[in-house]
Amino acid sequence: AGGGAKRGAQVGAAAIFVGGNLGLYEYFRRAWWSGERSDFYVNWDWDVPFRNQDKLGHLHGGYILAEAGREVLEAACVSEKKAAVYGALYAAAFQLQIEIWDGTQRLYGFSPPDLLFNSIGQGISLAHTFVPVTKAVTPTFSYAGTAALKATNAGTIPGDLRPSVDYSGQTYWLSVDVDTLLRGRARRLWPGLLRFSLGHTITDWVDPATGTQFRARRRIMLSLDLDPLKLPGRAPWWMATKKMLRHYRFPAPAIEIMSTGVRGVAWHR
Repeated sequence: AGGGAKRGAQVGAAAIFVGGNLGLYEYFRRAWWSGERSDFYVNWDWDVPFRNQDKLGHLHGGYILAEAGREVLEAACVSEKKAAVYGALYAAAFQLQIEIWDGTQRLYGFSPPDLLFNSIGQGISLAHTFVPVTKAVTPTFSYAGTAALKATNAGTIPGDLRPSVDYSGQTYWLSVDVDTLLRGRARRLWPGLLRFSLGHTITDWVDPATGTQFRARRRIMLSLDLDPLKLPGRAPWWMATKKMLRHYRFPAPAIEIMSTGVRGVAWHR
């Protein structure tokens, strides 16, 4: 019975990988590959108007895909280290196919920088398994739609801005579980529920009044937020929920650092 259950779990995991790949491929086909086709070409897209915010999205995506793959494989009774390796390989294969298809789109092209940041995200997931101390640092994400996105949806400005490229509303963070890094009295004094987060976002790169694109400025964010894993309760459904929520950086006050100076932000989402 045990062997049958294990085999069933592995078949279920394979179905999840295949179904997930097909679902994500269909999303990209509709959302990203509906434009003008071209011969395959390489695009070293670096320091564009949105200041590489998309590259951090690739890092986050690589990490999330690898983590999801690892979780599915562990649930299918694959050992922790094998699950981490296979999960990262799945993420690498999936993101590579996306880049190859991008290479046939005139608007995008095959991006080596995208591939690099995909790999960094996958590498962070692997490091969490093979270098346990790195588990203290988790890539997280927060988002609030911009005025330009609202104006695009309302039809008052031209363009095809959507949440996936609404880079000014996206913030990518490295959230640190400070509690696990401290020792002795310092650890006892630090509120275990809080984690320290270092984030990167940008100012507007699309004018909400005209739809014109222009070069954004970088915004470095420093903040404290909640670590969902430290919330009480260990029911299986609640633990699964907390693991998912851990990849989200909750709204909180922050300090913003820009080339123009430093200021406090009462509530950064």
